[in-house]
Amino acid sequence: MSTSSYWDSQYKNLMANKPPSSDSYYNQSFVDRMNEAQRDIDNLVSEKDKSWSSMNQKKDEYDAFSGSMREYDDIYNEAQTKFGVDEGHATYEKSKKALALAQSTLDALPSTINAASNRVLTQSQREARYNALADRATRQIGIMTQQNSMYEQAWKNARENQATYAKAEMASQYAKLGDFNNAWINAKNEYDNAVRRIESAKVNLNLIRSDYRMWQNQQWSQANTIWYNKLNNALTRYVQALDTEHTLYRLGLEQKMADSDAKIAYWMNKGNERMGNMIASYYYNGTFY
Repeated sequence: MSTSSYWDSQYKNLMANKPPSSDSYYNQSFVDRMNEAQRDIDNLVSEKDKSWSSMNQKKDEYDAFSGSMREYDDIYNEAQTKFGVDEGHATYEKSKKALALAQSTLDALPSTINAASNRVLTQSQREARYNALADRATRQIGIMTQQNSMYEQAWKNARENQATYAKAEMASQYAKLGDFNNAWINAKNEYDNAVRRIESAKVNLNLIRSDYRMWQNQQWSQANTIWYNKLNNALTRYVQALDTEHTLYRLGLEQKMADSDAKIAYWMNKGNERMGNMIASYYYNGTFY
């Protein structure tokens, strides 16, 4: 059985060499997984930065095009020149005035015939001359009426084309604006997705770190349990050895005291015996020895 000094030294050695903190326990597998998770985050951050730049670029393109869009009145007025609306209207009005003049000329033909003749015409002569001039004027008015209708229709067509062109240009502008808006929204969605992927990757990294800390705590707990059991055993064995040594020491003292008492009794008996012999010698011989 070891002595109390031995177990005391074991106890002090254990107290001086407690298990290290949980952070000191190392696991390469967890470290590799954390490094990989961090690389994923770094790559995702790079992608997020690119998507952020792309989103801002698409927004700038949207704003630039939106700022350059023309108003309907401006396009409508441009189409007015493009399709010759003013020219068509002027031609129509000129033709209408010419037709009205021809019609008024036809209406004033009887008085015109009389005023233009140098002599008095008979009724039949006036009728013949009127009919001849009226027929020619009527044919001319018919032609002019057709032309006037053509000019009017051309003017109306020009106005319709003007309105159709303006509407089409506005629709084209808004379609392009929609394309820019969709591109901006898609870029924004990609940025939002990149942010969510980063958050998910961070959660994954934190889970790995949490698992690593749990593993470290488990290693520390196991080591601490072993250390504590050893410490408790050393302390128990120290107390037991100390009790044994005290018991042996007490028994040794008791034995020494018993031996001392026996020696004292022995020498006292010897002394008494010698004293008796001396008294007897004096009594019988008259001398001590």
